[in-house]
Amino acid sequence: MSDGPYLRHLLLSMGTKLAMIALRLLRNVLLARILGPSERGLFALLSTLPELISAATSGGLNSAVGYQAAKQRDMGLLLTQVLVYGCLLASALTLICVALARSVGGELDIRAQLGLMAWLLLLAVPMTVLKSGLLTLHNASGGVGAFNGLRLSESLLPLLLFLGLFWMWREHALEAALISWLAGLALVLALGLWWLRRDHRLTLRWDRSGQRELLSYSARSHPDLLCQQVLLRADYLLIGALLGSTALGHYAMASAAAELLLIVPEAVTTPLMKRLLQQDAGMDRLTPLALRLTATVMLGACLGMALIGQWLIVTLFGAAYQPAYPALLALLPGLLGLCHASILRLDLLGKHRPGAVSLMMAVGAVGNLLLNVLLIPQWGIVGAAAASSIAYLSVTVAMLVLYCRLSGVRLRHTLIMLPSDLAPLRGLLQRSAA
Repeated sequence: MSDGPYLRHLLLSMGTKLAMIALRLLRNVLLARILGPSERGLFALLSTLPELISAATSGGLNSAVGYQAAKQRDMGLLLTQVLVYGCLLASALTLICVALARSVGGELDIRAQLGLMAWLLLLAVPMTVLKSGLLTLHNASGGVGAFNGLRLSESLLPLLLFLGLFWMWREHALEAALISWLAGLALVLALGLWWLRRDHRLTLRWDRSGQRELLSYSARSHPDLLCQQVLLRADYLLIGALLGSTALGHYAMASAAAELLLIVPEAVTTPLMKRLLQQDAGMDRLTPLALRLTATVMLGACLGMALIGQWLIVTLFGAAYQPAYPALLALLPGLLGLCHASILRLDLLGKHRPGAVSLMMAVGAVGNLLLNVLLIPQWGIVGAAAASSIAYLSVTVAMLVLYCRLSGVRLRHTLIMLPSDLAPLRGLLQRSAA
């Protein structure tokens, strides 16, 4: 991918992320005001669990099929591997987890509140696995337009469905939210499969010859994705168990406000994914430039969010969510670290270091869990946010040190925009407009 198309894809991805932010923000506002903190916390927990369970069974699979898709492997074969190694294993683990939770978790308040709704995970988890697999296949194979279309649909469809269902079913808002979430996910899957069939020859098939390579890469990168989900979402489980659904509702809104800022690294990595995994010519220049640009924009965004965050939460979600603001402040340093980690992770995977990435993620996840257990009882959701930030920053520093050692790039060339970057950026803009 030359610089001109890359910049066009970057602008397309940025526009998609802005639209997603607007749609998800509108949906979060509606859910927060209609459900209230307690039911909003339950919905956040149910929509978080599929990501954690799917990561436990198929986290490394996404990295493996993404790596092979970037190498132009047969798409039907890769999709078959997602269905067999991903969806089937995830369904089996979900059944075991739900059965165990209902038999031995009766003393937990959050378990009693979930009740029979926990069985919805039997639908949500395999659908989440397939959705993640489709997004990876589209993006890693160079289908940036299809990837952005799917992400936009993922934000738009549940919103439209929720508005329609709530209009007909006002007294059952939580049920309307859950149905719209699952139905929207199903529509995204149908669209993703149609798009993949349109762009590739898609015949499901099984090939034993390539399984060893796939499973080897998947095994080494599996802890990476699993621990990544633990880093991002284990605090939800601990807050729900230790503090209850109302505190979880407050924390979910703090996370929702903070994660608005993730538009910056996501927009950069979406069109870069294929190049980072392939490690083609010029990556020793492009990756540091992407890191500096992302960190500079993210720093300004974090400072802006710190200034307007309380007003934003109260204005959008309501005064009942004001306790979320201190947790938002504690999350911001960690988000600044995540903007680097999202780029560094793909670069290190492209350098064939999935084991090292997994080890760093595992150490960060264990540290995050320990800090949550120590800080949540004393500091509540602010302690959970501080634990997450410390873990995010620790993982980012470890990745940055390894990247600099492997690439020979100096640390100071990865941190913030330099005056010398203005000329290359101007050139990129001119070539893109030409």
